[in-house]
Amino acid sequence: MVRVFVEGSDDEKFIIKILQDLKKNNQISFSKKINFKSYINIMGNKSKLLDATQSKYKQVSQEIGLGEVKKALFVFDCDFKIDDKKCNGMEESKKCFDDLLINLKWNIEIDVYIFDKNLDYFLIDTINQKECYEHFDKLVQCLDIEQVKPNKKPIANLYRDLYPYPQFDFKDDKFQPIKDKLIDLFKGIK
Repeated sequence: MVRVFVEGSDDEKFIIKILQDLKKNNQISFSKKINFKSYINIMGNKSKLLDATQSKYKQVSQEIGLGEVKKALFVFDCDFKIDDKKCNGMEESKKCFDDLLINLKWNIEIDVYIFDKNLDYFLIDTINQKECYEHFDKLVQCLDIEQVKPNKKPIANLYRDLYPYPQFDFKDDKFQPIKDKLIDLFKGIK
């Protein structure tokens, strides 16, 4: 079995959508109907995800000891360095993740995918080449959204609401690194 660790429910939904797309395109295969949620642990936020003392990690440590979990993937945001938190920015996020691994002491295959800034910036980057994006960009400026909320979550949510299917083009090259990590993680799972 494998585990994916994410910060929150939006991250879980995003990972499930990618996994469903990979399954639909036969890039991962399962012999039965699969509940992807059973492979994902929502930690609550980044500080909890990077805290080895969390009870969810203790449970997984027991599963690792029993040979039930053999691989793990951590997916989280590096967030903004200017927020002045200990583990923000790409370099600090990597250091905090390295500390987490040291403290967990897991003897399984572990991989990580850290979003530059956050998931919403990543998603906006995948749609900003579309003709309609210029309207989103104008809306962001008009409503001064970045002053109200300094991340791209409001605009990403608006896009998801307006274009529920297909939300994002998973064929976009920007998705390939996370897809590759998920394909590798689920390789051999039946």
